[in-house]
Amino acid sequence: MKKSFDAVGWMRKRRAEIDKEDHGLSWEEKAEKTRNLLQKDRLWLRLKNRLVEPTSFSIGPSKGHQDKFREKHPD
Repeated sequence: MKKSFDAVGWMRKRRAEIDKEDHGLSWEEKAEKTRNLLQKDRLWLRLKNRLVEPTSFSIGPSKGHQDKFREKHPD
């Protein structure tokens, strides 16, 4: 199957472009730039106050895999 759009490749390229644009900016300057961009973004303005129901899934390891991730302490 031939892909018509490579999302991973596009995102990597875009991140590299953003890194070049933001070279030399402090964390605060980057945050301000992002806020300014979002204030003009129609999709963000439409969705920013949307409430989403919380989900019941956990980000941590599943119960079946917890033993694999549990740190082993020497006795």
